[in-house]
Amino acid sequence: MAAIKILVPYNYNAYEEKALDFVINAFSSQRDAKVTLFNAYTPLPEVDMDANPELSKMRDGMISLSEELREKEEGLKSAMQHMIDNGFSEDRIDYVFKEKQESIADEIMQAALKGHYRVIVLSRQPAKVTRLFGRGVHSKILSTLKDVVVCVTT
Repeated sequence: MAAIKILVPYNYNAYEEKALDFVINAFSSQRDAKVTLFNAYTPLPEVDMDANPELSKMRDGMISLSEELREKEEGLKSAMQHMIDNGFSEDRIDYVFKEKQESIADEIMQAALKGHYRVIVLSRQPAKVTRLFGRGVHSKILSTLKDVVVCVTT
């Protein structure tokens, strides 16, 4: 039997925690289910701070942003550990933490297509139902991908 590959875009908030809990409840007992946590971040600009004394004033800000990226990657590892603690084996979970080259919707769709994921679990903040189908990440993914199950948790 082919593995069920599940992509979970993760953006470090309580709604993503609900998405993780959904995946745990729905798929942890299925030994052929493999989960990938996904985060595409805005890349830091490359600045040669030695080229101009004025640019050296940016050093602390750049160091802070670099540290924030490290913390976000650690957050993905922590989310993986949460899944392991709740029924997934370590070999069934991984993560992708990459620089964003395009819109987040395009990054998610490219990851889903390249990785042959059969399920994408998205989360969203509760709001009016009409917002779900408005323009945005969710609607672009829902209207573009074919042969992929898209679950939206609130």
